[in-house]
Amino acid sequence: MQQNAGQAQAMPETEAVPAGKRPGARNERLNVRDFAVLTVLELVVYFSIGMIAGSTPIGWCFTLGIQAIPLGIIFMLMYAKVNKRGVVLISGVLVGLLVGMSFWLTGLVIALGALAGEVIWNVANRKRFATMAASFTSIMVGWYLGAFAPLVLMKDFFLNSVPTMAEFYGSVFDIVAGPLFFVCLGVTALGGVLGSLLGRAVLKKHFERAGIA
Repeated sequence: MQQNAGQAQAMPETEAVPAGKRPGARNERLNVRDFAVLTVLELVVYFSIGMIAGSTPIGWCFTLGIQAIPLGIIFMLMYAKVNKRGVVLISGVLVGLLVGMSFWLTGLVIALGALAGEVIWNVANRKRFATMAASFTSIMVGWYLGAFAPLVLMKDFFLNSVPTMAEFYGSVFDIVAGPLFFVCLGVTALGGVLGSLLGRAVLKKHFERAGIA
């Protein structure tokens, strides 16, 4: 009896597994605090740079390519710290809802870009930098197309809806009515790639801890 009691005392305690959770299962819940903080920071960078770089029609056309570079750091940090399903889509939809308050088509296209980024995020390996860069670049391209969609598809209606800015946006349309539209699109995509690379360089230690290749 004493020997059995001693063996029972020597047995290691096992940690209880919460009901409904399999041992070794991946936790796919979002880290809400980190996600919220990084989303707010993303919006601060987006609007602060936009107010300066987009103050002229030609600058407005290239603004997203400029914004993509510092935003790449924030998104790479978000992807590393909140490496979960839904992070790309939720972040993009939040931005789409906020920007869509000014014009619904812009918000819709931004949300579609976020959906494309989320598809990349889920289909490919989320622990690879290439997946993060492709997803982020997809988001930035969606933001670019969303910014110009009202001008290209609904020009008269859009200009009538913003009478105080009609002359400004009319000048923007004149600039991007030709090949420059695709030049600005390419600059935006390039900004997404450069921002991703900058984010990886700045956040090298975070990437190593998260096991991102």
